[in-house]
Amino acid sequence: MKGRIILTLGLALAIAGCKPPAAQSPRIPPVGADFKPEFQKGVCFSHNHSLERGYGSDTALKSLTAIRQLGANYVSISPLGYSFNLQDPRIFGYTGEDLTMTPERVRRTIRDAHQAGLKVLLNPHIWIGMYGAPGEWRGDVAMKSDADWKTWFSEYRKFILYFARMAEEEGVELFSVGSEMRNSTKLRPDDWRALIPEIRGVYHGPCTYSANWAEEFDQIKFWDLLEYVGISAYFPIGGGTLEQRSAEAAKVSDRLEKFSRAWKKPIIFAESGFRSIDGAGLQPSAWQDGGAPNPEEQRLSYEVWMRNFWGKPWFYGVYWWQWFSDPDYAPKPSTDFQFRNKPAEAVVRDYFAQPDPSKPK
Repeated sequence: MKGRIILTLGLALAIAGCKPPAAQSPRIPPVGADFKPEFQKGVCFSHNHSLERGYGSDTALKSLTAIRQLGANYVSISPLGYSFNLQDPRIFGYTGEDLTMTPERVRRTIRDAHQAGLKVLLNPHIWIGMYGAPGEWRGDVAMKSDADWKTWFSEYRKFILYFARMAEEEGVELFSVGSEMRNSTKLRPDDWRALIPEIRGVYHGPCTYSANWAEEFDQIKFWDLLEYVGISAYFPIGGGTLEQRSAEAAKVSDRLEKFSRAWKKPIIFAESGFRSIDGAGLQPSAWQDGGAPNPEEQRLSYEVWMRNFWGKPWFYGVYWWQWFSDPDYAPKPSTDFQFRNKPAEAVVRDYFAQPDPSKPK
C-alpha cells in the first residue's frame, strides 16, 4: 500500500509538471522563534565586468580567499538587473544576457565564497542605464503612471524571486529583498508588503533590506517582515579632529540605538565606506571621481566608524564597500572606495580579528 501511494504521488507530480520541494540547505539559518542574529564581519564583493576577472572566475576565487584571510566571515555578492532609465519599468539582463555575470557565474561565486570559508549575503541591485555609463541612482526610479508602477513591480517581482530561488538552492545565509529603492518604498509601501511574503515563500532564511542612510531607512514601514534592519550607512562624520569626528559618529550611534529598540531589530550596515580623499568623512556617499588622494583620511574615517559602533548591542556588523573580484584592479589616482592595500585595510583587519562582540564575554 505504501509503495502504491508513493507511486501514485510520483505520477501525479509528473502529470502536473512540477517537482517536489527541494530540501532546504543546512547552511540556511532558521527564522521565526529559532532565529538568532549573527554578527557579520563583511565585505562587499564588487564584480569586474570581465570573463577572466569577474564573478565566477579563478581570479575571483583568489580574491575571495584573500577576503577570508582578512578576517571576514561574510561577503556580499550583488548580481545586477538593468533598466534603461528612471521611468522605464522594464528590468532585464540578469538571466544570462550579461556574459560576465551569467546566473551560472553568480552561482559559482556563491559556491567559491563557501569554499573559501565565507557566508554569503546575496544582495541583488538594479542598475539604471547600461553598465559602464555613469548611471542614475536607482532610488530615484519614478514611474509616470499607476499602470507603469504596476508593471515595474511585476518586473521587480520576477527579478527578485529569480535570485531568491538561487539563494535557496545555493544555501545562501542571508538575502536582501532590495537595495536603496527609495522612491518605490516611499510611494508604494503596500506593494512591498505584498512582495516580501512572496520572497519568503521561496527563500526560507533570514532577510534584510538595504535602505539608504539619508532618506529611507527611518521611513520604511515593513521592517517587521524582516530579521535585520539593513542600512547603506554613509553618514557624514565631518572633517575635524578625531574627537570631533567621534562626536558626530556617536550621534549616529545614539540615533540608531533608539531606532533598533523601537523596531526590536538588530541593525547591519549592508554597505558602508569612505573614499581615500581629502575630507573623506564630509560626504561619504559622494561616489563620483575627483578629490585629492588621501589614504590617511580614509583610514581615520574607518577608525572612527569602528570605535563608535563596534560592540554596541544593536550593531550586528558591517559590509565594507568595496573589494573587487580582480585583486589587482587599482584605479589611478587612488581616490576610490577600495580599501585593499591602503592604510584602512589594517583597521579592518584589526577589528575583524577581535572576538564576536555580540557574544557574552
